[in-house]
Amino acid sequence: MLGLLVDNSIVVLENIDRHIQMGKTKHQAALDGALEVSSPVLASTLVIIVVFFPVLFLTGITKFLFSPLAITVAGAMIGSYIFSLTLIPLAADYLLKDKNPDKKASKFMYVFGFFQRFINHLKNHYQNSLKWILRFRKIALAFTFAIFIGSLYLLSNTGYELFPLSDVGQMEIQVRMESGTTLQNTNATIAEMEQVIREETGNDLEQLIGNIGVFYDLPAAYTPNSGTQDAFIGVQLKETQTTSTFEYASRLRKIFHHKFPGVEVSFNTGGMITAALNEGKPAPIDVQVKGNDLKVLRSLAERIRDTVATIEATRDVRVLQRIDQPAKNIDIDRIKAAELGIEPVDAIKNMVSALNSSVTFNKAFWIDERNGNHCYVGVTYPQSHIDNQFVLENVGVGSKTQDKTIPFRNFSKITDGANPVEINHHNLTREFNVYANVEGRDVGSVSDEIQNMIDNMKLPAGYEVNFQGEVAVIKSSFGDLGLGLVLAIVLAFLIITPLFRSFLQPVVIIFTFPLGIIGVALLMWLTNTNLSIQSIMGIIMMVGISVSYGNILVDRINALTYKGQSTMEAIVDGASDRFRPVLMTASTTILGLLPTALSTKPGSEANVPLAIAVIGGTFMATLLTLYIIPILYSFIAKKEKNEN
Repeated sequence: MLGLLVDNSIVVLENIDRHIQMGKTKHQAALDGALEVSSPVLASTLVIIVVFFPVLFLTGITKFLFSPLAITVAGAMIGSYIFSLTLIPLAADYLLKDKNPDKKASKFMYVFGFFQRFINHLKNHYQNSLKWILRFRKIALAFTFAIFIGSLYLLSNTGYELFPLSDVGQMEIQVRMESGTTLQNTNATIAEMEQVIREETGNDLEQLIGNIGVFYDLPAAYTPNSGTQDAFIGVQLKETQTTSTFEYASRLRKIFHHKFPGVEVSFNTGGMITAALNEGKPAPIDVQVKGNDLKVLRSLAERIRDTVATIEATRDVRVLQRIDQPAKNIDIDRIKAAELGIEPVDAIKNMVSALNSSVTFNKAFWIDERNGNHCYVGVTYPQSHIDNQFVLENVGVGSKTQDKTIPFRNFSKITDGANPVEINHHNLTREFNVYANVEGRDVGSVSDEIQNMIDNMKLPAGYEVNFQGEVAVIKSSFGDLGLGLVLAIVLAFLIITPLFRSFLQPVVIIFTFPLGIIGVALLMWLTNTNLSIQSIMGIIMMVGISVSYGNILVDRINALTYKGQSTMEAIVDGASDRFRPVLMTASTTILGLLPTALSTKPGSEANVPLAIAVIGGTFMATLLTLYIIPILYSFIAKKEKNEN
């Protein structure tokens, strides 16, 4: 962002300095220099603003992530444009000095003179190389096109994910034991696991929280637990942690599998940002199986689980739903109940009160007058009675025809069975979910591999398998950002077309975008960076940056052409005149983002792909713009001259 803010000022100030070097007074140089570049600076500013404009019309999480960025950049660029054409010329007129070749340079100016001589040396080499490459225009274009095709191949084989992995210093470990495990046994196992975590994390541990079981009431909506066999452990590490969260998760996973066989363990290291991006799913891979019959769904889900587990990069592969929860099935004989004067609803309420509490259906509470706190009041059996194997058949129900309570065994049949732990629905259709974490590879390529495996599976009629969670969000977000990229290119073309009063010249300028893609693909490949919504946003930013370089280059060539220079002379001189401002603006953008790209601090990983995309695109767009744009201009100049 800092580089974009100073780009306009650099272009204006450099042009004022060039006019001073031509022998003009500083006042005249400030006036002529600012007016000369006012149009390309306006075009560059508008292009950078409009490439962010489609972001405001995106949907889903991408809109909330990047809309503030778009608004901020637009406001900052408007201010940058206004100050670059007002404050910068005024400051130049006041602070700069007229050219005086007889004045002896100071030591301070000698240092900057060395830098200036270095830039002039580069400029002379560039001018000579441009003259040489213009003689082999077709070969240069063919070579660049081949590199572009190669970069597309690299980009298509780059891994992709929704959001870069970021070490947030915390993780949630979800633990599931055999269905029907008692709360006491679950508590004992979790206590052992917590001790292992303390020993493994050592001084890096900040806080450890365990949550076991579930209260079958409203609080059940706020926990991932489904019963007494479920628990989760929250681990918070210190900010000064010496080992990454991902490394701890990998170590603990191996230890838990060795020490607690048969216990299902999964690690969620994403934090709040990842949870918001993947719709709250506990894992990046969520394979959804939809159908009607729970047993068929479970069978399909287990087949998919076993298939996904064969992929080397998958971890913690599991099926969320279970249908083997030990249960007591109570079958009330309504005829006998009626003969005994028992209402089935009263029987059920008494059973719930005995095993849980009457508070679940009768909200009675008492208010403590001393502090104003309220406490729920209900009736239930003591734990010692509930542990009795005959408790269910002995639960009494009041009779409307007799003056005594009737035990359940007199009007119902109680049998052992297995029921679903929970039943989930998606659009009114039952669903099972197969979750999996990914380690050592990107989510995108793993999901593609899973999709290929699923495509080869034969499904029963009426059943379907889809991806949900992060993979589904990836597809929708990439589609939205892809549309935003296309709109950014179209809007950039529409902005610069009336300014140049030509259709061909804007096409030449837009060609800087494919040149930038070469740099994006190469740098992402060299740094092993995955494609994500951050890197795609960097590519969209690169459109505005690269097109702005083409603007000031073509505008200067046009100006020299209008003054009567031949096409080739105007191309060489115009490109040479704009060599320094293009080099300086590209340097500010690259150097401004370099600390972000090189940052290794925990939590900074999220912005690295955006910085890498902008740096790679800007570098290659700058390098090739200085050569390819003049070559393309030489072709269209002849065509426009013939048409005129």
